[in-house]
Amino acid sequence: MNESLHSSIRQITICGVGLIGGSLGLALKKAGFQGRIVGHGRPVTLEKAQRLGVIDAGTTNLAEAVAEADVVYLSTPILSIMELLGKLPALVKADALVTDAGSTKATICERANELFPGKPLFVGGHPMAGKETTGVESADADLFQGSRYALTPYSRHHLDPPVVRAFMEWLDRIGARILVLDAEVHDEIVTWTSHLPQLVSTALAVAVMENLKVPEDLEFSAGGLRDSSRLAESPYKVWRDICLTNAENLEQALTTFTQVLEHLRDNLRTRELEQIFERANELRRQLKSPALTK
Repeated sequence: MNESLHSSIRQITICGVGLIGGSLGLALKKAGFQGRIVGHGRPVTLEKAQRLGVIDAGTTNLAEAVAEADVVYLSTPILSIMELLGKLPALVKADALVTDAGSTKATICERANELFPGKPLFVGGHPMAGKETTGVESADADLFQGSRYALTPYSRHHLDPPVVRAFMEWLDRIGARILVLDAEVHDEIVTWTSHLPQLVSTALAVAVMENLKVPEDLEFSAGGLRDSSRLAESPYKVWRDICLTNAENLEQALTTFTQVLEHLRDNLRTRELEQIFERANELRRQLKSPALTK
């Protein structure tokens, strides 16, 4: 890494040291980051994070946590990110970068653009990586390897400052594949690739639970149910905020998905069922293509 860029980041403060924030801390350390990593959050979480080697220090005091930070990384649930954004302008250094890991971007970026019109600088972000489990105990130094990492700057010029370029280099070093795009476009895409699959898996799990007569009936399940319901293990507290901040896109997607289900139901006895399966098979082929699996 260019030494001038390396010196642009001497401290990173992670607000929300859970799965994503914790994985970032571990990934940076594994990649050779020599600066200080400070955590902000609840005492019990900070204690675990420090014991696991995720952070070098932790504090519940936001002002203390971000005072010397070159990068402030917000990896809490979305509504908490919104709350933190309102507090940060008066607390962070003028040349600091504030970024986030929220799964929706339009609402966050719109608010941040009001709060950070110049310096300090805000660049929205979303690592397309995760697990069904949450918490710093699930943090993984390799979580970002090969995963897309969306950046949604208000302007492409916001990617030019040394601290931003240094942060992007660190993302590259931890294995993330950066994609720069508009916040609204991001939300439209992830509605289909991330948010709808979660809600479909949740709905499937509810339907099965409400229609099996006794729990022992699950003994007749195989890998299909386990695979299809995997996302149903995800926590409500995370997805509540995603649904609230991407409701319009999700309403449209769920309407379309309902129409597809109805079409499937209406063609259980026709040759159209074959066409439906073929279209579904095509998506699976595309997901397995080398461009997506490397």
